[in-house]
Amino acid sequence: MKRSFLAICFGGLFFAGCKEVPPDINFGNSRATDTTYVGPVPATTDPHNVLVEEFTGESCVNCPQGHAVLDSAEVHNPGRVNVIALFEADGSLDTQPPSGAAYDFRSNTAKAIANSAIYNGVNQLPSGGIDRVPVSGTTVIGYSSWAGDITGRLSTPDSLNLGISSTYNAASNTATIIATITYTQAVSTAQNLSIVVVQDSIIDYQAFPLGKTDSTYLFNDVFLGMVTTVPFGDPVLDTIPTKVAGRFLQTVYSYKLPAFAQGAVNPANCRVIAFVNAPGTTGDYRIMQSAQTKLMGP
Repeated sequence: MKRSFLAICFGGLFFAGCKEVPPDINFGNSRATDTTYVGPVPATTDPHNVLVEEFTGESCVNCPQGHAVLDSAEVHNPGRVNVIALFEADGSLDTQPPSGAAYDFRSNTAKAIANSAIYNGVNQLPSGGIDRVPVSGTTVIGYSSWAGDITGRLSTPDSLNLGISSTYNAASNTATIIATITYTQAVSTAQNLSIVVVQDSIIDYQAFPLGKTDSTYLFNDVFLGMVTTVPFGDPVLDTIPTKVAGRFLQTVYSYKLPAFAQGAVNPANCRVIAFVNAPGTTGDYRIMQSAQTKLMGP
């Protein structure tokens, strides 16, 4: 199976230079009042799922090799590897769609994420972040080491369980997305919740080495938009310094699907990916847990 990346967020996000942190921006998605209480402590903590933020391009001839690495990781770890394909609107030839392409996956938000303090600029494709964990001092990791880094993160012990569900109203083109967090251990560090929407099964042009182009390449995980605040997500219970074991949080979002620049979005092929991440207040942006569901529900 051929694969691509999570990469389109529409909304005209403006950002600063390469190593400056872009402002947090919410594109008008509605967040309902949180519901939280302390209940029974879960008997177990769910296995850790790995989040991969892949920076890729339709004209990047080496990017299909990166897609293949992630395909293999997903096949060998069903439901445990959550991929987001990010196509930066950075003006480079690698990110431009090939001649004849139907879609332009480039995104200002992808560039904002790449240039934020999470990644401090992405200068080579394909590359990506594995749970936003630094390797040799950088969170920007080449695809040749992705397989080993993903395997290493799968055994990470977690302190919370994360759930995500979604329903879709065709009349309003709006999804109602519900995220739940239940702490299995006491946690005193700050955390954010991030939610994105991706689309699978898009057929378009992809460049390959030696001047070849595949006009029927299958793109999955293509980023449509960020439901939460860009780029760091929304605070999780920031008025409660210590989240004790058994603390439960439910957050409800209303999200109207955007459209691709050149075509309609198919909600039946869309998924919602949620993740709890460190907000970077101490220079730490790593992912604590991630989960996904179909946008239109099971």
